[in-house]
Amino acid sequence: MKKLVLIALLFSLSATTFVTAQSKQTQKEVFATTYHNTKALINSQQFLYVGEMVYNNETREVLNDEINTLIINKSEVSGKVVSIKSDKKTVNVTGKIENYNVSFNDQKQEVNISFNVKTGNKTATLNIEVKPNGNAFLTVTSAGVENISWTGKLKNLK
Repeated sequence: MKKLVLIALLFSLSATTFVTAQSKQTQKEVFATTYHNTKALINSQQFLYVGEMVYNNETREVLNDEINTLIINKSEVSGKVVSIKSDKKTVNVTGKIENYNVSFNDQKQEVNISFNVKTGNKTATLNIEVKPNGNAFLTVTSAGVENISWTGKLKNLK
């Protein structure tokens, strides 16, 4: 009788473990909705990049997301990218978008957006890398200014 109870207990534990293992979603499945929404947003070419944090190799600072926003609207972008306060650098990225390129990596669920913005006689290069969880990393390169890197999110323009 003890053996029968022991076998029944082992069977029920193994069945519970099997069912639990079957119901766990992979990371790719969990982020699939976020990735597809991000793709649709980027394909519309009408979105906001909202900066949450600016950083360099040594320091990070939290940003006010109401102020630190880039507006990407079809063929134009408007906004300013600020560096860490101690660097005291700002890049104006208001102007026409040139060389707009998007690459989707469906396997890794990552998106890379790159484009140039000509403001006056200066050109800034922007690169936005969007991860599967929706976090977006913006790097801005402009003549005479070290790269400025932001962490943020993409949001609907409307």
